[in-house]
Amino acid sequence: MTMFLSSNHFPGVSIKEKESLDAALNTILDRDLQGNLYQMLGSYQKVLADNNQRKHWPDIHERLRTLFMCGKSMPLDGPMIGIPLSIRDSDYFKETVAHFGNERSRIASIEWMATAWNMTFADTGLWMGKTFEPVAKETVAEKCGNDTQVMAGFNPATSRIGRNYFREPVVRDIIQSLGIPALTPVWNLLDRPFSTSEEGFNGELTPENLTKEKNIPYSETGGIFLANTGQSVVAEMNGKEVYQLNYRWPGLGPVYPMTRLIDEVVQIHEGIYLGQLVFATQHYSLGKLRQPFCPDLPEIPVGEPYDPHKKHPLDFLWKRFSDQGEEMDYGYQNNGYFLMMDPAYAQQVYADHAFPQLRPHPGESGYAELGYDKIPDAPEVTKAPAATGQGSLEITDWVNGWKADKELNDKFTTFILEPSPKASDPDDVQDMPRNDESILQMLQRISSDISVQTKKDDQLYHFEKLHRLFRRGVAPKVKNGVFKGHGKKGYNIQANGRQERDWYGQGEPAQGFDYYHGANLNLHLGFKETFCPDPDARFDRSQLFPSAFADVLEHSTTSPNILDMAWHSIGKYIFPWAGKSYEKISGRKLSMFLDESDDLEIRYPERVKELKSFLASAPHLALVQKNRNHFQTKEGPYAAHLKSGSWDKGMTDGDKAFWEKEANDRWVDGNNIQDQRIVAADPLMHVIDMNYNVPDPYLQGLSGKGPSPFARQGYIFLGTSDRESILPMNSGENTKKKVFQFHYRYPVVGGPAPIGLCLDEIVEIADGLFLGQLIYSTALNVPFHSSVDPAEFKYQLFGYFLLLDDAWQYHRLAIELDTV
Repeated sequence: MTMFLSSNHFPGVSIKEKESLDAALNTILDRDLQGNLYQMLGSYQKVLADNNQRKHWPDIHERLRTLFMCGKSMPLDGPMIGIPLSIRDSDYFKETVAHFGNERSRIASIEWMATAWNMTFADTGLWMGKTFEPVAKETVAEKCGNDTQVMAGFNPATSRIGRNYFREPVVRDIIQSLGIPALTPVWNLLDRPFSTSEEGFNGELTPENLTKEKNIPYSETGGIFLANTGQSVVAEMNGKEVYQLNYRWPGLGPVYPMTRLIDEVVQIHEGIYLGQLVFATQHYSLGKLRQPFCPDLPEIPVGEPYDPHKKHPLDFLWKRFSDQGEEMDYGYQNNGYFLMMDPAYAQQVYADHAFPQLRPHPGESGYAELGYDKIPDAPEVTKAPAATGQGSLEITDWVNGWKADKELNDKFTTFILEPSPKASDPDDVQDMPRNDESILQMLQRISSDISVQTKKDDQLYHFEKLHRLFRRGVAPKVKNGVFKGHGKKGYNIQANGRQERDWYGQGEPAQGFDYYHGANLNLHLGFKETFCPDPDARFDRSQLFPSAFADVLEHSTTSPNILDMAWHSIGKYIFPWAGKSYEKISGRKLSMFLDESDDLEIRYPERVKELKSFLASAPHLALVQKNRNHFQTKEGPYAAHLKSGSWDKGMTDGDKAFWEKEANDRWVDGNNIQDQRIVAADPLMHVIDMNYNVPDPYLQGLSGKGPSPFARQGYIFLGTSDRESILPMNSGENTKKKVFQFHYRYPVVGGPAPIGLCLDEIVEIADGLFLGQLIYSTALNVPFHSSVDPAEFKYQLFGYFLLLDDAWQYHRLAIELDTV
């Protein structure tokens, strides 16, 4: 290995810098090289492909940088298996932050590209490598525009023209399935060649290379480049010798972002080459535009065509007025790393401890050639939750297999009910399930019926079965500060966190943490009941806000259920809502969240400053300002226990004792949880939702053992028990329906609009299964205050949702409720 890795391969450094580079290289080899280099690099790739481990990315990038600096420049020839290690954002503020001693700006550190790549194609094998083919001198001249330096460096032994390999992902979601179809027309991809006589390729298709390609599973090829030995174009590389792959020449027909790309490769081991992605950050082409109504006119170039030696007619002006010399400064930067590996070592590349995700699958090239067809497939393991009781069976068929397990059968078919507060309700809930149907399968059937009935007629009476079921459900409770249901366990996982989190200057881990998975049943446009309560009456268009609903409600008796249709056709595939989590809340935090005093800016200056920093939280900030101006003269129910001051500023011991008891008996700290799809939008969510956060890794790990791990938390709320429902439809004349409520509306809770209009309610209808009502205020011009009669906010039902424990979630995924 030392013949390829040495500090001597990095030029222009002092003795001290060389010693430092040696030390860094030796540390890597001593610490990380526990098996072989494939295993070490595979471990790096796993970290860099995991958005949950982004805090380790800078360290891995630094190790790869050391390996690249110490790698040896060697020409490549023939096919190579490839895998991206990382993709980094261009840092357009690099020079600015360098003055402050920072290597990378905070904006670039968001790493949009890496996050999105990891969410989509990181482990699919979409890009499978490259090939480097012999090329005629005339072809090189044509592609580079007869550039003097390129032609002077032409050498049949090292000059190559190359193309990339692309593979259809074996397991695909909707985004991954668009990969090859989207790339094919843009990059003019060609089918994989199997004969030296196939046409359309710029290089020489040799029998030797086509034979080597058999160990690489790919179907399409394209994205051509010119390759030869040269010096690195990245300033920090000190002119290091590399093997350079240039995609930028206009004659190659590059499409953005290839118009910015130069790859640089060094050898670090026998058969292993480390490459760095290099992108220009200035003076690049964005492509060409064709005039839509004048197809015969020439295309209009956008940006600057690649012309490193300025052969254009105005070259003399550049030379005269530029202080940068004759070479164009393209602002090249490292944008990540990739590997190229000789297919002769395919077995080591595809090994379990290296890059098994690249391994050929049945029907692909390399599967039979490498003998994978002779290896018996490992038995498929179906993930199942922990045993449910004495004599319980391991469930592999979650559609119907639960019926053979007595405990699960009881769980999935037994309601948790109380009498309806409406005396007129028929006692038919127990009869709603059909023979051999679980409660969840019953809900799926009812939901499908509602979707059909409301497709052209979005009226609440179509939801009547869900209304009746909700009125019969039992409100969960809070016991010793912990959310608790009425089933056998009363919880899903219930654990304490390990990571200490700061809350307003005090740190503590999560206590009494629990979470439930989420699913939507049906949505409804709740504005209908506010602006047109009589379905046969005409509404006053002048009172309607937003006015966009006017056309929808114009013929209210036949208006389509646009929200439900949008959710089931598009929304559930896009929105990453995965459920809700609960944990204990301290009296200190609860007193702050329920505070509606007129001096919130003085009591909680940092929190109010956050509200001001997040434009999406403007409605909550407006409440702070309205409270300051005494817009509401009445006091809220908790005002008496806040008059002595905030918890940190003067609150009496008696009031503190009240808040501790209130937190212990009635309230929990809540978060909406999101699945992995949200991670690609991390930077945006951090800007929108002031409460958006990465959960405690330990708690995330616990969710990873279940059917649907969560990745992020946000859209915080206060959960409270023993409340009377705010919807009149849930109560009778003399009896109020008791529910568990989710409060988003208090001023310093914060969160993005329109969450500040939301106040949801849930009841438990079976062990670990909760039915929820999505409720929003439709009086958009009435500011929230806890002293105001809920009727003034004109709360309306916008739909039903479910919260499910792990067992129900396994069943839900199997029957595909709200998933397809």
